[in-house]
Amino acid sequence: MARRALTEATVRYLFATTWLPCDTKQDIVAVPGGAATAVDAAGNLLHIAMWSLRRQGLMEFEQLRPVEEERVRVLGGRPFASFRLLADGATPPGLEGALVGAARKTTSTDVRSLVRALDLDNRSPWDTVCSHCFAEAAAAGLVEAKGRLFRKVVFTDIGAVEALRAQHDELRAARGAYLDAEPELTNAVMSDCLRTVADAHNPGLGG
Repeated sequence: MARRALTEATVRYLFATTWLPCDTKQDIVAVPGGAATAVDAAGNLLHIAMWSLRRQGLMEFEQLRPVEEERVRVLGGRPFASFRLLADGATPPGLEGALVGAARKTTSTDVRSLVRALDLDNRSPWDTVCSHCFAEAAAAGLVEAKGRLFRKVVFTDIGAVEALRAQHDELRAARGAYLDAEPELTNAVMSDCLRTVADAHNPGLGG
């Protein structure tokens, strides 16, 4: 039986080690075949999923204000971008589906509220984000998790993953074209994603 087509965020997740940084001086998160800088991985995957939803006509975004440095953020800070859910009945899988579900339950229309509505784990908010991609890839028989203390994500069907490389490269190029075409909106949405994930990390809260 043919596999269901994977969402764009999950395809990019499978090749994360080829395009995401891995700075061991910062928090890192397990990705297929290795690790990546945690906040960068989560922020980029969130932005990819949002861009995917926009390309499918399921969600739209608008810049609210210019991106600027925020030395202090009170109550999550003032967002740079807003979103609008266009197809309320859509039920995509993966991280895209999680964002659609989050959009349905939040009463706010800004991107930071959308990301917070994913119920980010304060100890490792990046794991919350990546888990949606992992679950979709695992259900397709492409990856599995190993280890408890030091979790690793390993490939279980290298051939099937390699068959997706051309699609990944196409998606990467298409996203690059989008970034070049709309740099201000891209920066606004991406900054909201990165800053919300970073702010969510507060292991001192426990639980």
